[in-house]
Amino acid sequence: MKKIIFILTLICISTIGFSQTDSIKGNQFELTGKIINEISLTPHCGNFAFGTVVEFEIIEFSDSNYKGSSIGVIFTCPEFYKSGFFEIGKTYTITIADENQADFSWIIPNEYILNKYKLDKKLWVIEANKK
Repeated sequence: MKKIIFILTLICISTIGFSQTDSIKGNQFELTGKIINEISLTPHCGNFAFGTVVEFEIIEFSDSNYKGSSIGVIFTCPEFYKSGFFEIGKTYTITIADENQADFSWIIPNEYILNKYKLDKKLWVIEANKK
């Protein structure tokens, strides 16, 4: 009986110790903002993974270190959002991370837009909702 209790205790400890606690890579932030420029939609994801940079006027941003009034974030596979989702002047609540969540790289045709924001890391959209 002691062996069974010991084995069950080891299984419980190892399960807790090796279980994944957070599935988000990198730091996570919340952004509320309005789209300020035209969106350049990419081909649909398939053999290649496409993303696009969308620029927002910041209404609220949980990263207190960022001092700009606007920011660019990367939407991966933008075709997964419903038709008409991206509209200039509309307000969005967005969860972003400062690390690519995928184990592969993305083709981002308008990635050069990020250069004007002088970010330490690229910001990747995890979830977005239109208000």
